[in-house]
Amino acid sequence: MAKIISFLLIETSTGGPDEILKKVKENPLVTEAFIIYGEWDVIARCETNTLHDLTDFVVSIRKQPDVKDTKTLIATSG
Repeated sequence: MAKIISFLLIETSTGGPDEILKKVKENPLVTEAFIIYGEWDVIARCETNTLHDLTDFVVSIRKQPDVKDTKTLIATSG
């Protein structure tokens, strides 16, 4: 089965990006993650086997106290 590749954009509260980046990088589904400038503060590239796995990861990030908003982008081809 092909992996599901997605990008998670995360908006954090002031002072939150460093802590959220650290938390995101701890997850084995994340292949890359960076602090970025602009509307969003952190971007993470994820590879999952199922949408359920992706949903569980996104929900776990949304529960972090410094996370204000997220947007998930699922890639359809490379």
